[in-house]
Amino acid sequence: MRTQLSALALLVLNFLIFLVLNQFLNPHPDMLDHWVWSRFLSASYYEHPPMVAFLMRIITTFSGHHETALEIGAQLVNLAILYSIYRLALSIFHARAAFFTLLVLSSMPYFTLGTVFLHITQPFVFCWVIALMLLVRYHQEPHPRWLIFIGIVCGLGALSKFIMLLFYIGLFFHALIYRDARDILKSPWLYMAGVISITIFSPVIFWNATHDWISFRFQFGRGMGGDEFGENTFHFLIGHILLFSPLWATVGWLGLTSLKDRFRSGQHPESVILVLSMYPLFFFTIMSLRGSIADPHWTNLFYLGLSILLGQVLSIHWKKYRLALVGAALFINASLITAAVVNTYDPLYEWEAHELDSPKLLISDGIPEEVINKLEANHKRLYSFEAFEEFLSKHLTDSEIKTYGDQLRKVSHDTFSNRFNQFLQWPETVDEMRKLLVAKGLGDPQYIVSREYQLSSALSFYFPNHPWPHSLEKTERNLWSPREEVKKSAFLFVCSLYECDHSSRIFEKKMGVQLTDLGEVLMRQEGRLIRALRLYSPANLGSTKIDPLTSPTTFESR
Repeated sequence: MRTQLSALALLVLNFLIFLVLNQFLNPHPDMLDHWVWSRFLSASYYEHPPMVAFLMRIITTFSGHHETALEIGAQLVNLAILYSIYRLALSIFHARAAFFTLLVLSSMPYFTLGTVFLHITQPFVFCWVIALMLLVRYHQEPHPRWLIFIGIVCGLGALSKFIMLLFYIGLFFHALIYRDARDILKSPWLYMAGVISITIFSPVIFWNATHDWISFRFQFGRGMGGDEFGENTFHFLIGHILLFSPLWATVGWLGLTSLKDRFRSGQHPESVILVLSMYPLFFFTIMSLRGSIADPHWTNLFYLGLSILLGQVLSIHWKKYRLALVGAALFINASLITAAVVNTYDPLYEWEAHELDSPKLLISDGIPEEVINKLEANHKRLYSFEAFEEFLSKHLTDSEIKTYGDQLRKVSHDTFSNRFNQFLQWPETVDEMRKLLVAKGLGDPQYIVSREYQLSSALSFYFPNHPWPHSLEKTERNLWSPREEVKKSAFLFVCSLYECDHSSRIFEKKMGVQLTDLGEVLMRQEGRLIRALRLYSPANLGSTKIDPLTSPTTFESR
């Protein structure tokens, strides 16, 4: 009883720590993009199935469209995942092993810091854990009902993420590896489970059939095309080791050898968990060799299973070292989290990229072409403020730097290259944007257009009227903002100063609407530039046509 109370206390502590942490961070733009989906429910979406949208719709229906509602919702979903893992470990092992499983999970950055926002993976992981629990139960008690339940849960998991299919593949691999587990392949109920899963998933199939199979083509393209062979694999391996704990990623393999006797039978829960967890690790490692994207968090299923098995190892083996191991893992996790939060507010190294990527914008701001030409002749991408200052000093006179330096610095500064900036000052950004709109005699927009969807989605959340976002580069995802409707509306086009030339070219190609330059919005954190945006409205809605050679109005928050 005491161990179970300790587990409950640990779950509550996890909730409270990250509820407090959320107060210092804004939701990530990806999370706010999923919030946009929840406002426009569909059988599927460009990249993914609809489960996260339905989940967010439930959260916002009861709690409203507020940061706190999304943050508490994210924590509750995460608690449901942790509790389901705890129940799985408790059902196959004992209370002490289940408690150590929670400790291992609580010492992994992914299952702690990674819970500050709600994303597509969370409902998928929850379904995977429940399906794993049901499969373990089936091998302990071969009753058809467990397979039927697996069919239902896997169908729901597939509505969260396509890779729920890996569960069935792992199930078949487990049966092929272990002779004493092969009876499951002879059961007609297993194939009935597959039919149930496909039936539940069928709305996504039908939606894709009417949308040129866009979701499947997108996911297949991510996994099978893009970068040079093996280019992503090194970063993928280092990434998931850091994301899920350097200690457990290293020591975990030794822990698995401690359970080798339990891996000899397919009936043992340990063998089921091992195979169902190892297969996704191998699958995504192989895919990283060729795929254009190899996200380290895709290995979460392996580390989830590893945590369960390590909980058992720590409860029965390594008694002399287990407290030291858990303590070291918790310390490493706390250090990584602290470093991430500190780096968000005060970067340990100012490494943001600088590059002269928007010369047209600089010319419109009144910087002479001869100044720009001198810099473009020595064009290069630099990765610190100091390096860019040296670059300016080397190629411009002191007078030119004094006159044009500030504009060159902010336009050449790729603030989005520092991903930590994405967690800061979104409400304040919208406040400054609204002040600028009022100064120009304009109201809140109906649509916000940007090159990438994350920027317009994040801004949409904080405008009181929640204007619909529109993406220029991924037009397939604009289910809620048809291009012709946007063109006829009071929209707002927003671009980062750094890439405004590129974004405006895409805008002209896609939209063909004349724009009026409204000005800049600059956001700073302790004097450090974290966001630099340029705003435009349709020319026929602007109160005054701005001379492109005149320096625009700038609204800056410090």
